[in-house]
Amino acid sequence: MNTTRFIVNFAGEAIQTIVADKASAADEWVREILSSHATSRRIIVGLDCEWRPTFIPNTSNRCATMQLCVGNRCLIVQLFYIDAIPSSLKDFVRAPNVTFVGVGVGNDVQKLRTEYDLSCLHWEDIEPLAMRYRNWSFFGLARPGLKVFAREIVGLRMEKLKHVTQSDWQARELSEAQIRYACIDAYASYKLGVELLG
Repeated sequence: MNTTRFIVNFAGEAIQTIVADKASAADEWVREILSSHATSRRIIVGLDCEWRPTFIPNTSNRCATMQLCVGNRCLIVQLFYIDAIPSSLKDFVRAPNVTFVGVGVGNDVQKLRTEYDLSCLHWEDIEPLAMRYRNWSFFGLARPGLKVFAREIVGLRMEKLKHVTQSDWQARELSEAQIRYACIDAYASYKLGVELLG
């Protein structure tokens, strides 16, 4: 798969999405984000990773994709197939004014560091912030996830279809359903991060 561009329409937003297996495409996305946020004190980035599910207890496959979203711009990096991780992306994840956000994002951050030497300097698990946002026991939910937080806090209605979430994220070519899912997860994390971190 070469670098591919998609428009993912979701919740009235046309999310410009790049699926990249080339360092040059990831580099271009990083440069566009830094250029458009040159005067920002802080850049909030929705972060999510996907990997092929394993059904063996206490094991996990390597991250196959990393999704980043800022505003209506999403980058899906096919980590298994990218020709090289560009220095601009390594610098971006270590930038002092960039904060990566997601529900349970600490696990993704750890996997990126140990598996690909991508060390996010600033990251925030937005689950604790979201838990304080509302009394979730009212909904009968002990631990709601991204889907519930997105719906109840920022009004986004997401689908989490099992045949997509548990699909082969190591596939050479991602399906349109995988691309849509990956993009929307990162976008929802971004929207929640903006709302909760302000």
